[in-house]
Amino acid sequence: MIGIGGIGMAGLALLLKERGHRVTGCDEQENRQTAWLREKGIPVLIGHDQSHLTDVGWIIRTTAVPDDHPEVVNAKVPVSRRGEVLPAILRDRFTIAVSGTHGKTTTTSMIAQILGCGYCIGGEVPGFDGVAKDGEIMVVEADESDGTIANYHPDIAVITNIEYDHMEHHANVEAFEACFKTFIANTKQKIVYCAEDPAAVRLCTGNPKAVPYRFAPLKVSLPGRHNQMNACAALEVCRSLRSLPRNNEASLALLGSKGWKTEAEIAQAMASLKPVRRRFERVFEGDYTIISDYAHHPTEIRALIQTTLETLKPKRLLGVFQPHRYTRTKALMDDFPPAFQGLEKLWLLPVYAASEKPLAGGTSEDLMNRFAGDFKNRIKIFQTLEKVWQDIRSELREGDVLLIIGAGDIEQLAEWARR
Repeated sequence: MIGIGGIGMAGLALLLKERGHRVTGCDEQENRQTAWLREKGIPVLIGHDQSHLTDVGWIIRTTAVPDDHPEVVNAKVPVSRRGEVLPAILRDRFTIAVSGTHGKTTTTSMIAQILGCGYCIGGEVPGFDGVAKDGEIMVVEADESDGTIANYHPDIAVITNIEYDHMEHHANVEAFEACFKTFIANTKQKIVYCAEDPAAVRLCTGNPKAVPYRFAPLKVSLPGRHNQMNACAALEVCRSLRSLPRNNEASLALLGSKGWKTEAEIAQAMASLKPVRRRFERVFEGDYTIISDYAHHPTEIRALIQTTLETLKPKRLLGVFQPHRYTRTKALMDDFPPAFQGLEKLWLLPVYAASEKPLAGGTSEDLMNRFAGDFKNRIKIFQTLEKVWQDIRSELREGDVLLIIGAGDIEQLAEWARR
C-alpha cells in the first residue's frame, strides 16, 4: 500500500489484514497512523524504495500518489486506488455509507458509536481502537474527492450536503454532482438525505428510497448547529434500520441482533458521543483556550467561528489558517474573507499543497490581498509553522480563544499547544 500512513489508507490496511491478506506499506514520513499500523502487526517502510515490492501480488495507492509515480509506472502487478478497494470488500457486509462535502467523518463516527458496529473513519475517535474495525455491519465514509463515491453499493446511503469542492478532480459542479447521482442510484435500500440542503433535495426528491431529515434540537455532547444536523442524520439512520423492508431475512436477522436500537438506547448513546480528533478539539485550556479544527472550506470555517462565539464567548477570537490546495483556494477565493468574520486577528500560512503544484491566483498571498478594509490590517502572513507559532504566543492574552484552522500539517501547532 503506497501512502499507507494516510488515515483512509491506514483503515483499509487493517480491514484487509483482518480479511486474511498479508499487508505491507510505505509512506514518506512517520505519523500517528504508521505507529498504529505497526502495533497491529502491519510492516511500514518510510520512504519509497522499490525493493520492498518483491513478493507483492497487488498494489493499492492513495489518491495523493499520481499516475506517473515510479512505483505505479514500473508495477508488474495490478494497481488499484483506495476508493476502488474499500467498496469492493464491503460487498458482503451490510453497509451504511456516509457522503457529503461537510460532516462525513463526524456523522460516520456518531453512527458507529450508537450502533457499536464495524467502521472505517477518516478521523480518530477517543475510545475507538484506531480508525477501522471489521464487522458484519459496517459504517464508512464514501469519498467524493476523487469520484470514487460512485463505486459504493451501500444498503443505506447518507447525504449530509452537496457543496462544490475538490476542484483538483471535478472540473465543474455538474461533474461533482454526477458522482453523487451514481451513488444514489447504486443504493439498495434507503437514502437518508438532508432536507435543508438544496442540492441534496434536488437529487433525492421523488426517489422512493429517499428519506429526508431536518434540523431538530437533540441532546448531544458536541457543540454547534452543524453537529446537531450531523446527529439528526445519525438518528434517522438508526431509525431507518428498524423500518427496512422485510424481504431479506439474512439482513433482518443480522440487524435484529446487532443493529436495531430502541429510542432510549439511541438517546443514551447520543448524550455521550465523543468528538472526532481535530473537530473543535480543545488542545489547551488555561488563561486562554486553544482549539484545533480540521475546517478548510469556507462553509466549515464559518460554522467553526460561529460555534466558538456562541459557546465560549471569548474576549478576543483569534485564528491561524493554512489553506488546503491551490485549486480550492483559487476557486473559492471570494468565499474565504467573509467566512473569517468574527475574528479579531488572523495569521496565514502558505498553502498546504497536498501534492499539487503552485497555481497562480491560489496562494496565501493572493488570499491575503482579497481581504478588504480594516480587517486586512489585522492579518499577518508567515512562511513557517515555527515563526507563526512564535508570533502567536507573544500575542495571546487572558480570555483569548485561538483557533488552529486547516487540514494540513498545521496540526503541528496543536501538538505544540498541548505541550
